[in-house]
Amino acid sequence: PDSLQVYMNDIIDATETLTRAEIDALPDGSWSFTDYVDDDGFSPDPIAIQVALTINGDEMRVDFTGTSPQAKGSINPNFAFTKSAVYAVLKCLTDPTLTANAGFFRPIEVIAPPGCFVNPQHPAPVAARGLAGFRICQTVFGALARALPDRIPAAWGGGEVGFTCAGYLEGKPFVFLEFNNDGPRGGGPLRDGVDGACSPIHNMANTPIESIEAEQPLLIRRYGYAPDSAGAGRHRGGLGMVREYEMLAEEAMVQLRSDRTKFLPWGAQGGKPGSRTLNILNPGRDEEALPSKFLRWLKKGEVYRLVQAGGGGWGDPLDRDPEAVLADVIQEKVTRERARSDYGVVIRPSPEVVDVEATQQLRGQMQGARGTFSLEPRACSVEESGSGR
Repeated sequence: PDSLQVYMNDIIDATETLTRAEIDALPDGSWSFTDYVDDDGFSPDPIAIQVALTINGDEMRVDFTGTSPQAKGSINPNFAFTKSAVYAVLKCLTDPTLTANAGFFRPIEVIAPPGCFVNPQHPAPVAARGLAGFRICQTVFGALARALPDRIPAAWGGGEVGFTCAGYLEGKPFVFLEFNNDGPRGGGPLRDGVDGACSPIHNMANTPIESIEAEQPLLIRRYGYAPDSAGAGRHRGGLGMVREYEMLAEEAMVQLRSDRTKFLPWGAQGGKPGSRTLNILNPGRDEEALPSKFLRWLKKGEVYRLVQAGGGGWGDPLDRDPEAVLADVIQEKVTRERARSDYGVVIRPSPEVVDVEATQQLRGQMQGARGTFSLEPRACSVEESGSGR
């Protein structure tokens, strides 16, 4: 046992040494960022997650002072989960072969006042804390995007939807729970965000349609990408997903935990934010917009449509290759109208080709009209974006 203890301590100490070297290679300084959870399902007020990230030599301090108080709804992350979310972000920036042991954690100090949203105290409910974990990661990434503008992609979209329905079918109980976590990646310094891929922080996927329809009283009426959901940029964000559930049982209790209906996935380095999440009851017939979090009965024949938020864009949309915009239009990922309004690209119909002269003229007009704009990422509400999509 004594010899084994020596080896175990050596492994942990070696990991600490290597982690400190990785942090030391990052620029020194302090950067702040604030992102938001829409609400807790009880109060309509947004929940701010505020972080100040400081790198000093081979140590990092992540301070959540200024974050909103703990919530009444069951979405609070306990402090251990908050710290794990911070560590997960740093794992994305460091050598992937580094072991995730106590040595990796030692150079990172995480501070959060007791009673704030990311360090709740008893009896704060914490069951559905996954949503908060995603937003903590995006907030820390937002601060790092200011420190490392050429390395950090824009915010991912989707990935925060927990859909549950339960009831009885022919006297037998059924429960269906699905986390639609194949949310789109944000655009990055090197490439577009991936459509329909899970975020960098988790490895969950949604349920195959065939399994749902074979085992549950649900019909999946639609499943695919949501056009125009990606945040525009030199490298656009990934597209959000659309999924429609039709209830086949007489009734079922439905619970939804989602987000990004009020605050959009942020863009980086001049990129635009992704689209917002939409929850719709009975699309196309007595359509009703649903909140991001609810508990209600779904009757037989009623349909719930989920449209996930799209990933944020990276870089100036007017710098995007017009041929890349044309490819997105041909693949029906971007409409011709949005190609024009977001990218300044004019596309002729039949056959679809870029009108080079008209595109150059339009982009010149758009650049002149807007003047200078901030490259730093920031949280953006639906109202600020001027888009209800």
